[in-house]
Amino acid sequence: MDGLVLTCDHDGRLRALHRLGAGFPGLAGKPGTPFPVLFGPDAVAGALDLFSGLRKSGRVVDQPLSSRLDPMGGFHVSGLSDAEGLVLAVARAPGGLPAVLEGLETLNPRLAQRLAPLRTAAPAPEVPTLDALFGEMTLLNNELANAQRALAKANAELAASNEQKNRLMGMLAHDLRTPLQVVVGFAELLEQRLDGRLEAAERACLERIRESSLSMRHMVEDALSLAALQAGRMRLARRPSDLMTLVRRNVSMNRVLAEGKSITIELSVPEPPMPMADIDPAKLDQLLNNLLSNAIKYSDRGGSVRVALSEAPGEGPGKGGGWARLRVSDDGRGIPPAELAQLFQPFARTGRLGTEGEGTVGLGLYICRSIVEGHGGRITADSAPGRGSTFTVELPLVASSP
Repeated sequence: MDGLVLTCDHDGRLRALHRLGAGFPGLAGKPGTPFPVLFGPDAVAGALDLFSGLRKSGRVVDQPLSSRLDPMGGFHVSGLSDAEGLVLAVARAPGGLPAVLEGLETLNPRLAQRLAPLRTAAPAPEVPTLDALFGEMTLLNNELANAQRALAKANAELAASNEQKNRLMGMLAHDLRTPLQVVVGFAELLEQRLDGRLEAAERACLERIRESSLSMRHMVEDALSLAALQAGRMRLARRPSDLMTLVRRNVSMNRVLAEGKSITIELSVPEPPMPMADIDPAKLDQLLNNLLSNAIKYSDRGGSVRVALSEAPGEGPGKGGGWARLRVSDDGRGIPPAELAQLFQPFARTGRLGTEGEGTVGLGLYICRSIVEGHGGRITADSAPGRGSTFTVELPLVASSP
């Protein structure tokens, strides 16, 4: 077994050189020579790294060291630092340390004993070459590009599926709205035509038809709005509108739902009339429907709901324009603080059903917020368990003409 053992001081200067077999005749030096120089000019940098590793960790095992002094292209060096200095064992190939130690036990048992701790030492990690690092980086880049293409394809498929779902949802909701309007219209027509000839039970049935149809129409409107919001296609057809007239008409329609629970709706509007509001009347009608239906749903039978419209102080978004303030209040069960924070999120629901078991899908207030913010306004909720709820909406009014 050809090998070489070097003993050095702690500064890496050569003390003695012990050869095994042929012992690498190209490696030679006088005592006091820094050992990195022994491996040739082209190997000095690698030998200095090895010396630094010895100083830091105390030992290295099978560290490769390229050198033109070796016909095979280099050496594998193991070594340790102890109280006496540094000891380096040079082998031809990786894994040659045990053979060097075995030969050294006969030649110099004491030196073999100094190197004995290296028998159980883990080999030094192999330092990858630049070519290996470049190849690994190229492979990782290819894998990343494949992953990005797969993600883009999955996102495109998801977007297409979501678009198809939104279209289907919109079509279903649109197709449901028309027959519901017919049901409501015929119920009102029957009530007018048969006025005075209906018994109490028959009139109650007609009222129930109208009430259920209106509730379903509100749900259909919410479904259409949700589909538009998710598709990014919610549009506001804003125009100067008489907000007071719109509120009066909406309250009148929702009294049908309120009468089913013997709930009164009290309306307060300002005198003199307010300025026109820059709104989408259909969307504001939907907003009021949601707020009033919630107030009725969570109010006890025989209770009351209050709707108040007023002009709020402050300058609105338009030059010279103010704000319209709409409040819808009830004396119902109220909303716990933990649920109040999530109230305007999609599919957020209060933990309790309506006072008569009415359920909700949690879309109404999310759509209300979207409508109000689309108008450049704001909506807030004030509620607590046992003291009812108040929802406040502020919307910009049209600027006055100079």
